[in-house]
Amino acid sequence: MNLRQILFASSTAFALAMAGIALAEQPATPMVSGDEPMNVGESAQLKTPDPSAKAQEKTEEMLQKEAGLISGDTNPVDEGDAAQMKAPKLDAKAQEATEKSLEKANEEAGAISGKYD
Repeated sequence: MNLRQILFASSTAFALAMAGIALAEQPATPMVSGDEPMNVGESAQLKTPDPSAKAQEKTEEMLQKEAGLISGDTNPVDEGDAAQMKAPKLDAKAQEATEKSLEKANEEAGAISGKYD
């Protein structure tokens, strides 16, 4: 190997080493877009929870009201409808009229009753 090849190989190795060092200096967890550094003074703004029974009772009532909404057991649109609902009347004439109208609709539709011409 002549001197020119040795210098070229050495400079190439040096350049690769510098590039490796530059890449290694990247932070372990780079900030993602939208991240903000932690504000150090926020701890002074935090308040201790209020241990009063009255405040806890209000919170418990609020959580019980919202529990159905959160779990999906109740629908806020349907609240109060129970008072408007009435028990069905057991009227034989009305039931017979409804049955006849359903039979007539089935005969006209054909597909509902399964009867085809």
